[in-house]
Amino acid sequence: MSIFFPVPRTIKTRSDLELTVFQCQEIVIQLAEIMPGAIFEPHQHPESQMGMLFSGCVEINVNGKKAILEPFQQVYVAGTNIPHGSVILSEETVLGFEMKYLIGSQLDDHIDEPILSLQPTIDKTTGFPCKFGACSWFQIAILEIPANEQLPKCTTTTEEIGIILNEQIMMKVGESEKLLEYGSIYYAPAGVSHSGYSTSDKTISLIRVSLPSYSHLFA
Repeated sequence: MSIFFPVPRTIKTRSDLELTVFQCQEIVIQLAEIMPGAIFEPHQHPESQMGMLFSGCVEINVNGKKAILEPFQQVYVAGTNIPHGSVILSEETVLGFEMKYLIGSQLDDHIDEPILSLQPTIDKTTGFPCKFGACSWFQIAILEIPANEQLPKCTTTTEEIGIILNEQIMMKVGESEKLLEYGSIYYAPAGVSHSGYSTSDKTISLIRVSLPSYSHLFA
């Protein structure tokens, strides 16, 4: 089993929530399927957390500040021990993802805004259109990969996680290679090369999250 393509486990912690969970070193990625009407009371934990919707509508509450999340438009950000909760407003099943950073983000006194709006731009690495946002402990980009295009080979000083949202893409991380579709991810540690190419004749949407590596933070 390659650490670059982690095997998920499915968790149903309550009747209205099903999670597909990936462990990537100190990072946990959760693909969520949430039933209409679900309520998650404010809670807190030592891990920093962020999340985004793929479908539906949610009212998010971070440290008492409430906002409406729409698919692919905003990311909510809850730092270490910051209370957060949500209410599902949609009448249909909601899809989205959350990321927990298990070492926390309390490296300084900076507190991020609870809602990060994503802005349209051009990705510097690939040249593809994307929506982009950044805060103190991560960067996120939603790439639109044209049909039959390649993701150029690159090696970064950050940890990188990719989540495919539609179609299929062949990814290579280090010497491991795998065909990915929704429900699978890739993980590229700092210093490990990665690349990919589209196997589809349609545009592929790919979420790319970058974080400072564990060793870099505590060097």
